[in-house]
Amino acid sequence: MSSIVKTEDLTFDYIRRDEEGNVEGIITAVDNVSLDVKEGEFIAILGHNGSGKSTLAKHINAILYPTEGTVYVDGKDTSDIRNLWDVRQCAGMIFQNPDNQIIGQIVEEDVGFGPENLGTPTEEIWQRVEESLRAVHMYELRKKSPNKLSGGQKQRVSIAGVLAMHPKCIILDEPTAMLDPEGRKEVIRSIRALNDVEKITIILITHNMEETIYADRIFVMDKGKIAMEGTPKEIFSKVERLQSLRLTVPQVTLLAHELKKAGLQLPDGILTAEELICQLS
Repeated sequence: MSSIVKTEDLTFDYIRRDEEGNVEGIITAVDNVSLDVKEGEFIAILGHNGSGKSTLAKHINAILYPTEGTVYVDGKDTSDIRNLWDVRQCAGMIFQNPDNQIIGQIVEEDVGFGPENLGTPTEEIWQRVEESLRAVHMYELRKKSPNKLSGGQKQRVSIAGVLAMHPKCIILDEPTAMLDPEGRKEVIRSIRALNDVEKITIILITHNMEETIYADRIFVMDKGKIAMEGTPKEIFSKVERLQSLRLTVPQVTLLAHELKKAGLQLPDGILTAEELICQLS
């Protein structure tokens, strides 16, 4: 499998200045990070607030450029301004607040906005709008005003809008942070389907552990560096290490961990209630 996103020794510094414009301090938000994401993978990047995960995400879509090091998207260096169009067409970005991404008066207009901007022929735009809305199970609501939708539905419209531009990779920066539990489930279900069915590379940035159990690989960030890397099973086998990084572990994983400490013969890294029941029965 070829790489879709690759960072080599990526470092990014935020420079703080006073009112006169003099440098007051430098905060290194991403510190010498190298990672390689293959086409079709589902990657989760975990970390508490301030760990550098969102800053890293913004480099993949060329919203930010490295202070040092290089970011390649589909083989193209994001720092080269000539690549900006290709990079953004390849890697679509979904943010926390769907209201910031929705601009159309009705759902299908909103989803068609991106491909229209790309100069896609009209007939193809409508085809893409239908495909994208069906992929996130929002086709029935295509004539609705986005204002009438729930948070989870709005976020699914945002995802359809990016999907209609036919990206190879979608980066989601805390996409469920402002949603209720039901909205969260809807969005995660849609993301998984895009990865499973459409084979789109997914990079999910989150601090919510439950959302990462379906990923192929997890990167845990702390203080701008990658502190842990592995499959969900490998990562969730290290409960104490995760807690030391101020991350909460999925409840079922924690329960299994405590039961094991109490003497029950259980494997490490149990991720779902079904798995735990199966081991206990």
